[in-house]
Amino acid sequence: MTGTLRDDVSDDEPQDRPDEATESGPGLPPPSATESLVGALLEAGPEVAEHVVRAAQELLLAAQAIVDAAERAVQEQQATRAQAQAEADLPDEASGDDATVHHLDLAE
Repeated sequence: MTGTLRDDVSDDEPQDRPDEATESGPGLPPPSATESLVGALLEAGPEVAEHVVRAAQELLLAAQAIVDAAERAVQEQQATRAQAQAEADLPDEASGDDATVHHLDLAE
């Protein structure tokens, strides 16, 4: 479809809207990704926007649960390491258990 939709306007007559190439002066920059997202959400309606917001909240809650679990794991590892270090500092008689690991003297 190369022609115009109206019969009374010929190709030689100037159009009401200037072409982007013939515009004088700087135009608006293309919208950013965030602006495009917000525009699409506004066009889609409030139900879609509410659904997207709730989904984003669920993702944030899931990420928070992962961070909390990782933090607990690190704390448990630190506590285990501190306990092992404290037991290593005690003499063998005070620990109450027989050591199963012995130092090997390579000179023997």
